[in-house]
Amino acid sequence: MNVYDKAHQLAKALKESIEYKSFKELQKKLEENPEIKEMMEDFKKHRFEVQSAQMRGQQVEADKLTKLEELQRHIMEEAIVAEYIEAEYRFTQMVTDIYKIIGESIEVDIKG
Repeated sequence: MNVYDKAHQLAKALKESIEYKSFKELQKKLEENPEIKEMMEDFKKHRFEVQSAQMRGQQVEADKLTKLEELQRHIMEEAIVAEYIEAEYRFTQMVTDIYKIIGESIEVDIKG
């Protein structure tokens, strides 16, 4: 058994999964709408800043949290964005589960 062949099979299975196809389809639709795409990028930027600060144990200013909540409410009004975020979550969860399965089977802590 060639491990690399199995890795390529897994990659192919991921690309053929409903989760991946749905994610990519919705990502393409988002890309076709520059206004929504810009809103999503702004939201992701703010979310990353807040999450990074929290991971470093820093206190996040209330105005940054408020801004993030406002951005989230605003983008979630767009049906395509809500669908995209859900598809992104499902695909990411599937990949995380696979990492966990691999890590547990070879007794390696890959949490970070």
